Amino acid sequence: MSYISKRGVDAAKSATAEQQQDASKALVTLKSGTTLKVRVLSKDDSAEYFAASVFKVFNTTPVAPDNLYQKAANILFEQAKKTKSDAEAEELKTQARQLKPKPRYLFGFINLENGEPIVVDLSKAQAQVVYQALDKYEKKIGKVAFELSKSGTGTSTVVSLSPILDMDEDLTDTERENFAKADGKEFPAELFEKVLYMKTEAEQIEDLKTFGFDVSLLGVDGVESESDDNLPF
Repeated sequence: MSYISKRGVDAAKSATAEQQQDASKALVTLKSGTTLKVRVLSKDDSAEYFAASVFKVFNTTPVAPDNLYQKAANILFEQAKKTKSDAEAEELKTQARQLKPKPRYLFGFINLENGEPIVVDLSKAQAQVVYQALDKYEKKIGKVAFELSKSGTGTSTVVSLSPILDMDEDLTDTERENFAKADGKEFPAELFEKVLYMKTEAEQIEDLKTFGFDVSLLGVDGVESESDDNLPF
């Protein structure tokens, strides 16, 4: 086993590259009752991804198109079509809708508190509000800072993005300095690919087991069939 990790051009690039921001620190959780002062570098600094999650069962995880959550949801929808009980069919469809991955959105900004690029993760409804604001205030992008806020709880949660018109009054010296330092910069789009952890197939299987789904129905290698006595549906 060699101790050489890189050669030639790759070694040179590694030696001369600037220290990169830790991607895990770039993801910011926008909690209710908080406001971030940010600079928008471009209205196009966003990305869509699909995520699976079930409240109080397993946390949000980004997924690839061939994920097990979607396959399990498809099986449940098919079971719902075949059952003769309306109540059972509705229960199966409810479970399928819970497992079915849904779109979420990542937005990239410059955090004026420290001048670092950040990524904010939002639901579809929250993202629609931000997209509308970016369209409405497109001509102010690059000229003024913005406040990204979140308030309320549960289904009443509201996210807003609004311009800070008086930056002399409403920004600190540090925030104004960090705003100016971002002139001409582009958001590092590679952060969108790095800030989220995608679960392995084995972890997805464990989530589905916790949910109560018979994972033997997925036909996944290494998963033993369960007895009829243990079937949840």
